[in-house]
Amino acid sequence: METEHNGQASVELEVMAKEYQAVAITDGVKMTLIRDLAPVADRMREYTRFAAIVNVANREDAERASGVVAGIDRDLKLVTKHDVLSGIIKGLDQLHKRSTAFRALFTIPLERDRKTIRQPVLDWEAAEKAKAAALAAKLQADADAKAQREREALLKKAATLKTPEKAEALREQAAQTFAPTVHVEAPKSGLRTSKAWKIKKIDLEVFFKALAERHDLSGYVEVQIPRMERAKAANPSAEIPGVTFELMTR
Repeated sequence: METEHNGQASVELEVMAKEYQAVAITDGVKMTLIRDLAPVADRMREYTRFAAIVNVANREDAERASGVVAGIDRDLKLVTKHDVLSGIIKGLDQLHKRSTAFRALFTIPLERDRKTIRQPVLDWEAAEKAKAAALAAKLQADADAKAQREREALLKKAATLKTPEKAEALREQAAQTFAPTVHVEAPKSGLRTSKAWKIKKIDLEVFFKALAERHDLSGYVEVQIPRMERAKAANPSAEIPGVTFELMTR
């Protein structure tokens, strides 16, 4: 199994190396990108200047602005459909997926074995902690009983004294007689642990009912605006309470 895993990792590493070479930014690739996209960068400055002063008051202004928009559309298409740039993006995406899968060859078995080994240790620690708590409770009960006997003895002795001052001193001593708090330290393995709250279950009906009355809960809800817009596009007559739609022209 170990040999098989090592072999698979080696194969994946070789593939990753080849895919990396395929997306490497060579001088040739760099020159192609500069040749094709540098003019776009120059035109972008003009688009920004025009956008800052655009004012459509008549047909001539509208046609001029439309011409600039058409130019922007051509440059957007040039950039988004550029073969070399698209190839790099696609290759990097594939390389990312390949690298993630390669990492998983290690992390999944490591995390699996870590969990398998940790659990008996955690179980042992929990059992030892329970035993220590039980022993501490017993010792505390014994100490409390001893203190109670001492108080009763002091009070009994005070009752037999003829001198009020001495009797009162014994009663005060009895009132201040307490058992020390017993603590039993449980043995630990040295395993590093941490605690974190995790949601075990969500009752959506209860949650949304409370949401109507407690506005502080709204921070835990994400409004799916794109899904709402797609639903409206699919069914223009659809209405969502509290949501106002506007038909925009792009």
